[in-house]
This record gives sequence, structure tokens and C-alpha cells, in this order.
Amino acid sequence: SYVVLNEEDKLGRLLKVLNSIKGTSAVYVRSRKKTREIAQFLYQNNVSADFYHAGLTNEERNKKQHNWIENRTRVIVSTNAFGMGIDKPDVRTVVHLDLPDSLEAYFQEAGRAGRDEKKAYAVLLVQESDRMDLEQRIISSFPPIDAIKQVYQALANFFQIPIGSAYNESYNFNISTFSTQYNMQVTAVFNCLKFLEREGYLILSEANFTPSRIKIEISKDDLYEFQVKNTKFDLFIKTLLRSFTGLFENYSKIDEFELAKRLSTTKDKVVNGLSYLHNINVIDYIKQTNLPQITYTTERLNVNDIRISPQNYKERKEIAIKKMESVIYYSSTLHKCRSQILLAYFGEKDTFRCGVCDVCLERNKLELSDIEFSNVSDQLKQLLQKTPMTLTQLVNAVQGIREDKTIKVLQWLVDNKKIKTNAENLLEWRK
Repeated sequence: SYVVLNEEDKLGRLLKVLNSIKGTSAVYVRSRKKTREIAQFLYQNNVSADFYHAGLTNEERNKKQHNWIENRTRVIVSTNAFGMGIDKPDVRTVVHLDLPDSLEAYFQEAGRAGRDEKKAYAVLLVQESDRMDLEQRIISSFPPIDAIKQVYQALANFFQIPIGSAYNESYNFNISTFSTQYNMQVTAVFNCLKFLEREGYLILSEANFTPSRIKIEISKDDLYEFQVKNTKFDLFIKTLLRSFTGLFENYSKIDEFELAKRLSTTKDKVVNGLSYLHNINVIDYIKQTNLPQITYTTERLNVNDIRISPQNYKERKEIAIKKMESVIYYSSTLHKCRSQILLAYFGEKDTFRCGVCDVCLERNKLELSDIEFSNVSDQLKQLLQKTPMTLTQLVNAVQGIREDKTIKVLQWLVDNKKIKTNAENLLEWRK
């Protein structure tokens, strides 16, 4: 059952939803900071909850995910990093506290509720400012092309990368330091980087846990000669070669703790050994990090060679705006079944009302058919958009349906803030 609730006190309403609908829940928010804050709020209000985002280590993520799947944790509060590939059929509620960028994203996340085909709810909590925030978020994600190129050039200066180098190389990146150094706004820099990422020039890893990586920097013959001269590293290097393939050609992700177990030694000794081999240029050893990283997916180009098609830019922006408008329509309409909106968005036109979403439940109380409701609602809208009217004038002007049914629809539209009374005590359609 899809439900949209207009609510200024989102946390209070979230608590009510979770207390009234028992069972496992997933709560989605946009920021990592909010995952922790809301999980803590729920825990303080006697709701078993934990937080999850991509900035945690693999071990932390796996533990939190396992506890939720095994019902040791009831509510998981997460960014959109959570849920991919997770098979948990008994989720009773999925709650979104922020508007998604698209109905594709919302449908995928909301669809994690009720996969066991038992009663479940997908709840979207909305306040008036959310829709303006979404619009600003989408518009700002398309910065001016000159600004995008300026950030690309500044990035090369920041890392001191010459033209023609850095292909497939990663650099730890503090966006605050960068923005301060080049007198740019953090949000503007972030949006420029995400655009460059979409264009295929780089990848911005947003403070995800990145495991260590190694690559052998010398030839096979030189490595063999090194092993002969440095016998204490012979077993160490052989274990590396047996454990990871393609080390002479590509970087391989490694787990120092797992490597230590294979060598019957400690993790610290493995790290020291890898660091030594790195310092003498036998291998390139990139240690694990939780810092954001920039990875160049092409060699660093002259900024004049950055190609961003104005036509593609315009088309992509228009598509993003249309997706945003669909989200706003879904979250604000009080007339159309939520399921029908979603199915129509994905191309299924000839569908029936679900009968169980918040819109349908309100409509069911009117004891009107879909055709009757739409007929009266459309007539009322057309009449009041032309001129404000008294109640008697309005009811008398509606044609082809009983007066009591017209009054029911009229009352519903007033209750749902589609019709209001103006200063002259006349009914008018809200703009």
C-alpha cells in the first residue's frame, strides 16, 4: 500500500508509523549524517534501529546488514547504498523521509516492502519545503559548462597532475580543503564533479571504504632476481602471486588480514612488508582508506579538450526536470491512485485503482465510482477556475449527477485543500 503523508513533524510521524505497523522496516534518507541521527532518535524511543551507509567498512556493513536480515535489528536507517541484492521478503514498511530524485529510484526502494505478498506499506513523508528543495537540487546538478571546466583544471592543479598522465589513478580528496583553496562553494564543486563523472572523465568516491590495492611495478625477470637476492621475501611474494592474478598488468584489491592468515603472521607485519616493497619500487601499494577519492578514468586532458555537448547537456537537464516533476506530482496529487501513477509512469496505462493506497482509501469513503468522482471533480475545477461561486451556485451548476454525490466530492476537495473559501466567502479553486 502506497501512502503519502504531508507532515511537518517527520520524526514524530515516523515514530507513529513504526509503532502502529509492527515488523521489519527500512527508512531511507539522503545523507549519511541523518542515518546516524535518526537511528539514534529511534533507539532513544525504544525502537530497535541501526544506521547504514557506504562510508562504513565492509565488516561494519556486513554486520549491520546481517543483524537486520536475521531480525536482530528491526529498523535499518540508510542512504540509497542499502538494499541492492538483499533478499528479505518480510519487510513490512519502507519509509522515505526525503523526496527521491526520480520515481525509478523510489519504485525500486519502496518495492522492497512486502515481497512475501503479505500486507506492507511504502510511506513517503513530505513537508512543503521538500518540493522546493528537490527542484533546487535538480537545477544545481547542472552547473554552467564553464564552471565544470574550471573545476577540472583546478583539480589538476590541486593534485599537480601533468597533461597526459593519471589514467586509472586515484587520489585522496578533501572537498572542503579543495573548495577553500580555490574559493569555490562545496556544493558547486560537488555538482561539477558529479557531472564530470557522468561524462566519463573521472569517478568521485564519496568517502566509501576502499580496500587496499597492489600492482607489481617491475618485470617478471626482475622480480625473480629480487626474490633470489632477498630470500626473506620469497615466500611473501609467492603468496601474493598465488593469491591474486594479473598483478603485473592491473591493480588487485587485497585484504591484509586475510593475507596475514595465509602467511601465519600478523597484519602489521604484512603491512610493513608491503610498505617496504612499495618504497623500493617493487610494487605500488595503495593502502585502504575511508577518505573520498578522485579516480581519473581518462588521462588528464587539457581543459580545452574537455568535450561537453551543449545539446546533450540541454537534453539531459530536460529529462532530469521531467523526472523531478513526476516525483512532485506523485507526492502532491490527491486525486489519482498512487499505484496507477507509478504504473502509468512506467508505461502501463490501462490499470485499475489499487483500492488500498491513501488516495483510494479516502475515495472509497465517498461511495462513488471512479467515473462519477472524476466527472464531478473535473466539473467543479472548471467552474471554479472561471469564477468563484457560492455553494448553492456551484452545486446547481454541476450537471448529470445527484446533488448528494456532488456535495461529497466537494467536501472531499475542501478537506484535501483543493478548494478554499475566499475573503468574500465564495468558493474558489486553489492555484
